[in-house]
Amino acid sequence: MFKLKAISFEEIDKLQDYYGINLITTPCSNSVTIDYIHIAPSCGRGTVVLDNADVTPVRIGKEVIKDIWKVSSPEVLKLFKASGDSMADTIEDGNILLVDTSRTDYHNGGIYVLTINNDWFVKRLRLKINGDLEIISDNSKYEPEILKPNTDIEINVVGRVIKNLSRGL
Repeated sequence: MFKLKAISFEEIDKLQDYYGINLITTPCSNSVTIDYIHIAPSCGRGTVVLDNADVTPVRIGKEVIKDIWKVSSPEVLKLFKASGDSMADTIEDGNILLVDTSRTDYHNGGIYVLTINNDWFVKRLRLKINGDLEIISDNSKYEPEILKPNTDIEINVVGRVIKNLSRGL
């Protein structure tokens, strides 16, 4: 009996180079391309990005996107790899996150990829009635941070995490 093993992006690159083929972007009518952004948003102290990030296109079946993830516009999806432990047990270090970049409104809460003063994070956001924004880590050893309205801190919501792919479909 065979045991299946996941292939890393590095192994895919080696196979493509060796055989002179492109395994990831081969056209297929039942799939779409989602960009894997080589930025590891931190579930902790933030990830600084000094240059433009590398992007690897990943092919995923349309049925999975529409029927399982319930996303009608696959072009708004991006993949990120989380780093750090502040979102444990929900998101672990190295987990691959599927992010809907069209969902940047955090008024209803949820987990988001965001930048704070150009550092990249994965955090739970909650807007309070008084206008304060709670930036929450799921790991209880980290206290929530509160941002008051009219602060000089620049926050940019990249998108809402809709699936932790490291935990299955």
